[in-house]
Amino acid sequence: MSIPMNEILNLEPEFYPIDRLLLAGPLEDVIPLADRAHAAGHTPALLLPAEQIESARAQTKHRILASEETIGDDDFDLVLELHCTDLEAKADSLYFLEDALGETVPILTLTMAISLSDLTRDLLMPERVLGISLLPPVDSIKLVELMRGEQTADPVLQTAKRFFESIDIKTKEVADSPGGVLVRTICCLINEAALALQERIATFTDIDTALKLGVDYPEGPLAWGDKIGLDRVEAVMDGLHAWFKEDRYRCTPLLKKLVRNGYTGVTAGQGFYQY
Repeated sequence: MSIPMNEILNLEPEFYPIDRLLLAGPLEDVIPLADRAHAAGHTPALLLPAEQIESARAQTKHRILASEETIGDDDFDLVLELHCTDLEAKADSLYFLEDALGETVPILTLTMAISLSDLTRDLLMPERVLGISLLPPVDSIKLVELMRGEQTADPVLQTAKRFFESIDIKTKEVADSPGGVLVRTICCLINEAALALQERIATFTDIDTALKLGVDYPEGPLAWGDKIGLDRVEAVMDGLHAWFKEDRYRCTPLLKKLVRNGYTGVTAGQGFYQY
């Protein structure tokens, strides 16, 4: 019989361990966060999609687990699940992690493209899961938004705050919805700029220049989208549209076309701009 989470997680936050980390998700996200955690004194391990394992071994010295490898109940103190664009892989990862990990291990899951409530609907222990939203690229993030569900246990929230503080990332609690505040706002801006480009109101360079000079943004929205990854922007917009059912969140056809053609931004060498 499972022990209630409120009884399991009744330790004082300062004594709740966060040394041994498991990071599950795509290579481009887990390695920068693992590097940051390792530099802060944590011990990270990576759980990657099968097709990325060989590439990862050439890029990092962190421990790499195959998805089918057995994970012991007491192997990790904290898990970060970072799938974003592939929601089927995300669901599979969460089900696997919930089954493989001990009941006391908190799971922080990326909620950029889907709400925490939708993610945890079919989980057996939603009280140990917390939503997080961050603005890629991961290696330069300064803020993580934390989204707790109705059943999320308070020690899970406190553990997340302590972990991100330990790697010099600020946290802010926000309500549960796809993308939180920061990611939602930036992706909507990028989507609107893509619509302006699609309607030939201005060139992509003029659109970016107008926003950089007019409101002092650090990046033009189209270049910003390339940096974040247009596939991620599309996933966020699709998640917002599914959540709110409002046309203002509908992903513009131009953005979708670029993603379908593999032009997802900087990492692909082509997005709105060429790299």
